[in-house]
Amino acid sequence: MTDKDKFPSELAERFQLRLPPGLRDRIKAYAERHGRSMNTEIVRILEREFPEPLSLERRIYQLLDLVGVLTSGADNERIGKLVDEIEETLRRMAAGQVKGVDPQLQESIRWRLEALDERRIEEWNDSGDFDQEESDEAARSGRTSKLVDPYGE
Repeated sequence: MTDKDKFPSELAERFQLRLPPGLRDRIKAYAERHGRSMNTEIVRILEREFPEPLSLERRIYQLLDLVGVLTSGADNERIGKLVDEIEETLRRMAAGQVKGVDPQLQESIRWRLEALDERRIEEWNDSGDFDQEESDEAARSGRTSKLVDPYGE
């Protein structure tokens, strides 16, 4: 019989486990109360406590998605600061200023940031709230920051 002819449970690793007195009964009672088997309950808890490591790329995509969500509701100053910090880190990664980010991932981050910037610029232009200088800065950097010297120096 080949592996593809077996049920998933037959392919799973088996591990004999010794439990302290009373623990088996507590696990069983909890599992039954929630309509699960003991095995399912034990695996569920172990997977929660020992999650599969995220790839750097997957975590970056999650952060980029969060930046988009947070930006849309960034009325809170602390949320705005968090968004800025996350975005700054991602921009540094895309620019090669963070060690350990491979070139393919850098390009992927850069592409996602460009899409985020384009979406923001589109929203800003649609709002009609920006003057030409702000629109130009947004197109250049993805932000509307103003560097003004109040003393004209």
